[in-house]
Formats: sequence, C-alpha cells, structure tokens
Amino acid sequence: MPKIVDHEERKHEIANSALTLFSRQGYHNATFGDIASASGLSRTNIYNYFRNKDEIFHYAVGELLDTISGNIEDIIRQQDLSLVQKLQKIYQVFTNEIGEGKYTSIILDLALRLKREDTTLAEALDEATKALRKKIEALFAGETTLLPSPRIAAATTLFFSLVESSIMRSLFTDSAFIQQNIGSILRMLGT
Repeated sequence: MPKIVDHEERKHEIANSALTLFSRQGYHNATFGDIASASGLSRTNIYNYFRNKDEIFHYAVGELLDTISGNIEDIIRQQDLSLVQKLQKIYQVFTNEIGEGKYTSIILDLALRLKREDTTLAEALDEATKALRKKIEALFAGETTLLPSPRIAAATTLFFSLVESSIMRSLFTDSAFIQQNIGSILRMLGT
C-alpha cells in the first residue's frame, strides 16, 4: 500500500530545511541539491514541490513571515499582559531568532535581492509589513489610557524603527545591543 504524503506538510518541511541551510551557507552558496539533501529527499522529489531554488526561497520567507505574524497575534490576544509586556514579547519575536544570528544571512540576502530584482517578493514583504504595523497600531489604540490617540502612529513608527535597527545592527554586533533596546522602547513610551 503506498504511503500517503501530506504535500503541504512536506513543502513546509522543505522550507524549514532550506531556511536552516540558507542561514548557515547563505542563499547563493546553497544549491538545490543541498536543499534536497537537508530535506532527506532526492532532487527529483523536491521538483514535485518547487520548480527552483528561488521558489523555495520565496515560500520559506513567506512561511517565516507567517510564523512571525501568528506569534504576534498570539501575544496581542493575551489578556493577562500589559501593553509594555506585549511590546516586549513582540520585540523578542522579531529579534530572538534574527538577533541571535539564526536568520541574519537570510535577511541580508533578502534585502540585497529585493534591492536588485525581485518586485514580487518585495510587494509581498511590503504587504506583510503593513499588516504587522496595523496589528501594532491596534494594540496601541486599545491602550488609550497609556498612550493618547495622536501619539499612536508615532509610537508604532518608533517601535518598528527600533526593531529594524536592531535587526540590522545584529548583522554586525552581538545580541546585547538588542536586549538594551527593549529598555529604550519602554522609556520612550514613558512607562
């Protein structure tokens, strides 16, 4: 009797293997064959799921963004956390995986590729960023006692700027800088 394969789960497993490989070797140094080996599949079998390395990269980045978004939604729904605690946890979602270097090379590769060529992925990333920004704005808007309405957009921009700065800074420094920024966010919000 043939083995039943969940194709979506298999794509997810391939994407996870590819993310790990891209983070260790960089996008350009990782080959399609390397991805197949890391996934425990043959190159021919990988072609049943993806046409090429670019498609795997796009899918893997999309999966990473979906994971980050889902984690943020889970934090926002936690009623027992204060605004400050939620911001701290959201900040850590962005910086823990990235700031510790796990996906730093992927972010660098992604930034370079988007700058050079890939408008489709750039548009998807822009949409994902806008959606995350709206979630953070809604979080601030729900806390009008701590933050007056006119300051919500500024606070959201500040929060995202610190996240982006921390991620870029992590390319060149250690993770202690990132943890210091959590305190900076809290002081700037006046809490």
